Amino acid sequence: MAESSSMKIRVEELESGMVTADNVIEPGTDRVLLLKGTTLDSVMIFNLKERYNVGEVFIRKNFSASTISAEMRAEIDIHQSLSTLKDVFGSDDEKPLKEFTKEASKQISNVANDLITSLYADDNILLKMHQLQSYDDYTYKHCLRVAMMSVTIGKSLDLPRSKMRDLCEAALLHDIGKRTIDIDIIRKPGRLTDDEFTAIKKHPQNGYILLRKNGGYSEEIMNAVLMHHEKFDGTGYPLGLKGEQITYLARIITVADVYDALTSNRPYRQPWSVAEAEEFMMGGANTHFDYDIITAFLNAFAPYPVGENVILSDGRHAVVISNNSNVLRPVIRLTDEGEGDEVIDLYNNFKYLTLSIKSLDKDGINE
Repeated sequence: MAESSSMKIRVEELESGMVTADNVIEPGTDRVLLLKGTTLDSVMIFNLKERYNVGEVFIRKNFSASTISAEMRAEIDIHQSLSTLKDVFGSDDEKPLKEFTKEASKQISNVANDLITSLYADDNILLKMHQLQSYDDYTYKHCLRVAMMSVTIGKSLDLPRSKMRDLCEAALLHDIGKRTIDIDIIRKPGRLTDDEFTAIKKHPQNGYILLRKNGGYSEEIMNAVLMHHEKFDGTGYPLGLKGEQITYLARIITVADVYDALTSNRPYRQPWSVAEAEEFMMGGANTHFDYDIITAFLNAFAPYPVGENVILSDGRHAVVISNNSNVLRPVIRLTDEGEGDEVIDLYNNFKYLTLSIKSLDKDGINE
């Protein structure tokens, strides 16, 4: 929702260095393209215009040099992390990775330190992971987003900083084993054959072996890499572990990994919306996922934050005033003229079972 110190301008008039005053939503969906507080660059502006056909964007009217400096540093931190991971992983188009060196281990440690420091200082940095999503969605990009999400979930779970570092490093490395698999399988745009899927399913063990050969990682980190495809009900792979047999860090990474996969571009499908993905995640609590971790995830990534303007399934407009345990069905207040500021609890009031939130209202005005 737009701030009073903001103005709506056409995308053709955007300039690098401008800062968004509201989330930028993909037309016709509720998918967030850019987060409120994002400092625009030329690539973002091009994508908004040419790729997503965004017409107008709310931009801050006045902001201090210190604000710009802090936000630009955040952008630089994220892109520096991405560059470092590309050096460590290599591109998926390159030859398979044969070893994981001590120098690579040191680089991963540095990235983890930077991410944790940045995410503790500014939660919004995490949500800029949407800017890292593209059709050339290499493994190292996915790993960076999963690490950012995992750390935020860890914060919601009140993990100590010492555990947070292990979590971040494990998340950054969770798919390193994919870089040992044949390039044609990794980059295949369509459905995999049974043999190809069997090869893909070896990546957790392959990653574990790479890290063990490196000699610099704890069992906790290596086991998180090994177990990130295990499911809470025991139907996952490679070991078929269940419940607390799966290391706690792996259970966190699993949630971040699946959510990122669902909401990312793929050559063979469009990304799911935030609401679709979170509904799927809630449905998997205590089967695919640890219930407590899903709860922490939903608290950290509520799709309809308090104060957000939304459009309901019957076309009416409302503002979110509080969240329920089911974050897809918050308490709302109707805002259309003549509605009399009626408050509706979408989760607890059975009278409104058929009423739902259709999308964010990008044209809604903050009160």
